[in-house]
Amino acid sequence: MCEISLPIVNFTKIINMRILTEVVDRLATEQPDGLWVKAGALDNGVLSWSDITWSQLASAVDYISHWMEDRLGPPAENETMGYMGISDIRYPIMILSAMKMGYKILLASPRNSQDAQVSLLKSTLCKTFLHTPEFAPQIQALAMHHSELNPVEIPSLNEILQPESASNPYYNFRRPREHDVALILHSSGSTGLPKPIFIRTGALAAVDTITSMSAPIGRRNMHDELFAPTLMVSMMPFFHIMGIVTLARSIYHHGPLALLPPRQPVTADLLISAIMQERPSVAAFAPSILEEMCNLPNGLEALSTLDYVFYGGAPLARSCGDQITRVTNLQVSIGSTEILNAPNYLTQEPDDWEYFEWSAEAGIVMEPATERSFEMVIKQKMDRRHQIVFHNFPELFEWRTKDLFEQHPTKLNLWRYVGRLDDLLVFSNGEKTNPVTFEKTIEGHPWVHGALVVGSGQFQAGLIIEPHADRKVADDEAFFDEIWSWVEKANAGCPAHAKVWHSMTMVATPEKPFKRSAKGSIMRKATYELYESEIAQLYKRQDEFSIHESDVIDGPTDLASIKSVLRTALRTCLASSRREYTDNDDIFVGGFDSLRVLQMSKILSRDFRVKVSSQAFCPPRLIYNNPTINQLSRAIQQRITHNDDNSIKVSPTLMSREEKMSAMIHKYTKLLPAAPVTGIPPPSGKYKAILTGSTGSLGTYLLYYMLQSPLFERIYCFNRSADAESRQRKSLRDRGLDMDDLAEKVDFLTTDLTEAQFGLSSSKYQELQENVNVFLHNSWPVNFNNSLESFESTAIIGVRQCIDFALSATHRPHIMFSSSIASVGNQHIIRDDGPIPEIFEDDVCLPLRQGYGESKHVASSILFRAARKSGLRATVLRLGQLSGPVDGTGAWNKAEWLPTLIETSKSLQKIPATLGGHDAVDWVPVDVAAHSVIELTLSRLEDDLTKNQLFDCFNIVNPQIVQWNDLVHTVSGFYHKQGCAMEVVEYNDWLNALKQIDPVSENIDKYPGIKLAEFYEDMGQLENRKVHLATDRSVLKSCSLANLQPLDGRLVERWLERWAF
Repeated sequence: MCEISLPIVNFTKIINMRILTEVVDRLATEQPDGLWVKAGALDNGVLSWSDITWSQLASAVDYISHWMEDRLGPPAENETMGYMGISDIRYPIMILSAMKMGYKILLASPRNSQDAQVSLLKSTLCKTFLHTPEFAPQIQALAMHHSELNPVEIPSLNEILQPESASNPYYNFRRPREHDVALILHSSGSTGLPKPIFIRTGALAAVDTITSMSAPIGRRNMHDELFAPTLMVSMMPFFHIMGIVTLARSIYHHGPLALLPPRQPVTADLLISAIMQERPSVAAFAPSILEEMCNLPNGLEALSTLDYVFYGGAPLARSCGDQITRVTNLQVSIGSTEILNAPNYLTQEPDDWEYFEWSAEAGIVMEPATERSFEMVIKQKMDRRHQIVFHNFPELFEWRTKDLFEQHPTKLNLWRYVGRLDDLLVFSNGEKTNPVTFEKTIEGHPWVHGALVVGSGQFQAGLIIEPHADRKVADDEAFFDEIWSWVEKANAGCPAHAKVWHSMTMVATPEKPFKRSAKGSIMRKATYELYESEIAQLYKRQDEFSIHESDVIDGPTDLASIKSVLRTALRTCLASSRREYTDNDDIFVGGFDSLRVLQMSKILSRDFRVKVSSQAFCPPRLIYNNPTINQLSRAIQQRITHNDDNSIKVSPTLMSREEKMSAMIHKYTKLLPAAPVTGIPPPSGKYKAILTGSTGSLGTYLLYYMLQSPLFERIYCFNRSADAESRQRKSLRDRGLDMDDLAEKVDFLTTDLTEAQFGLSSSKYQELQENVNVFLHNSWPVNFNNSLESFESTAIIGVRQCIDFALSATHRPHIMFSSSIASVGNQHIIRDDGPIPEIFEDDVCLPLRQGYGESKHVASSILFRAARKSGLRATVLRLGQLSGPVDGTGAWNKAEWLPTLIETSKSLQKIPATLGGHDAVDWVPVDVAAHSVIELTLSRLEDDLTKNQLFDCFNIVNPQIVQWNDLVHTVSGFYHKQGCAMEVVEYNDWLNALKQIDPVSENIDKYPGIKLAEFYEDMGQLENRKVHLATDRSVLKSCSLANLQPLDGRLVERWLERWAF
């Protein structure tokens, strides 16, 4: 017959492997009256218990084995048998009997849909399904849809436990091998049909040997208490992996189980009664049950009788955990069907109850997943005995769990579980958040049963709260008044882009309770679908931004009144922040993000009822260009007075942009020291370099090529985040780049360039000053909306700090500064005299009219003047548009303007034939650009030894220019082959089609170009102002740039395939 084929490779042999059924038979002989299970029963509300001994268990297993063989015959090799029943001890009896006979037993959840059950039956080749009478209708219905299925009802529990069954041992035992499949569980099916998961004999046997795992002196493994030979209450069903673990625990470690009555829902009251009656030492709970127990009068009293309270599967509300840890030991555990359980040490400090500290033998590596969270990845070790996942999947060398954690703020070896990768919300602006911690904070309120953050594909987060069934409130507003302080507490702990506004909340209805799993945790996808129409209405209401007449201000025109309106609007947008701004503070320096800009734009467009010709009264650009209350109030006053669109620009009564740039350059160069008279010690033959921004796209390739070069002996990577090394490894791995020399050659430092000594200790700063001879400054805030002033405290100050470091360091390191062609983007407007040469002109009229380009020019000018006055060695590299790489597995970031344009064009079914100011395609693949930067760096370092040229400037663009019109038909043809029509149209036709799309939240996911509409409009206006840059000097010093071919259709198709729009 057909078999399920699984790989048999790479096993770590378990010495003297014990099989569960063999251990049961031995215990029945050595300890026949020893306690295995206390089986609970509930009769007329009275809870009672029956003791089941080892001899009874062994006899029951033999009885069912004979019974199955009589009715079904001996199993064929690798045959699958299914079982489903009520939650009594027939579950473990059937599991052990199947193992003894040589079956693979499929344990399908009774909660699965019929389609899910049929899918599992077919994928596991299961044709025989045993069941208790209660499930006869369900199994018979399955047989109607799976004609090969043979349903078989098993005997009653009384018949199985009859005394005469003890006299007939089953001898046809097939001893399994380590790699043989013992049982089959399945995934949750939350994202589709459930998939079978095969648990091998070696994985179960590892539950036996895991208690031999070592621990540091004075520490204990979590398993030492979880698997102690003491009575344990478990609420997990035996078709769940934790139920299987507790079964293996009871047999391998002789730890008896107290099983709750079958046919009864698991409630907090039932568990409290069980604990108070039987006085177990340990218990394992789902977090939702623990939270219920904390809200009951005698819940904490019952928990206080336990030596250890274990929980897992989801985060526990902090308010609940804090209460429990005051009365007993609270210990978090985590596992999955594939890995069973992740080894960790017992918590040392009670306040750290929600944190894990991984065992050294677990092979766990934490890799960055989002700005704050890390994914737990299990890497295969040489000794894999205690890595259960590699018993189940011996062909793998790593297992990505998709479980997300956050690092303890001070104890860096501790990790707090925050949810699953599947829980991540991705907003329409590309920002991500894990909402689980936010939700658990709110669920700590006694009125709240469940909290669910929504917002995938939207511009901002929303919140649905499910009250406890017994909590009656007069109206939704009264309910939120009661719990809003908890929402504010949750907002305080999450990033700005994930905060929830009061207007984006709603209360769940009693008629639609949240969908929940067997563990009581909210089933996110199913609940989203349940509330699909309400969620859509929530965002529609926000997009419409309806207002009351009483809230409207009839457009005041005096500055004092305008400032008052602005302060009120600012406070509204910062409702969940304690940040205070003066009228001269740059709001973006304080973390005012794009979401708040949008909100403030809506508020001000509402409050100032002044009509303008073509757009909202206060578009986002007006706020970006005027980032202080004083500046914005003047701009608004002018806009009201002139009643036109031109006042989006700063009022001419204020400083011009050229004056602002000149003032900032003067501010950071006026106190530059005179050039030193001493010479520079020659390098030892190899370079020790500082690299900023190593985890970004260009930075990752720069680091990679520096690692490949024997000329770089040591690399100090400056990054603001403390988790830069793990982020770097992920960034390199995602691009298919080698990481072999990372640990040997790279020192990751958490730095802030704007602070004294870069925020480093004096000893580390001195080490850098004594050793570094080249400084690659590659990090810069990328926000094309922010004003020049917003870049001062985040970037310009850092440039001056880098100069001070270089001038005082022993080797006076050469600074290689990654600038941008935006720093000369205005040159063709003020003078049209051919390609922009590879020289630096200290002219504040040259940068593009945007804060980003202006900031790059200001930084370059500061470096230029430091070279002239102070003898600084520096090079400015003006980088053009960087595209996706030529080699490796990296991809062009989907959030950038061209990928966004193409994704939007697919939805519009039309694509522009030209790209305005970007029509000349001189783009450089990011890996080629990085190689070129390294080549130019080494060339300049060689120049330092032979020439007296302190400052230089190069353009990094593709010397081989093609036109967008040469590539656009490749794009339209690619999608035409996929059955998606895409007409090539004039740019203005495409732009007008984009403008016709209603910019409401539900459209942003399909038409992401809505977010960049202003950028695309500007791009079209630059059609006759294209920036052409000379590369005659760069190509002489960079072979990579000299040999770069024009971008062609083959490379474009590669981008399209990787974007997979």
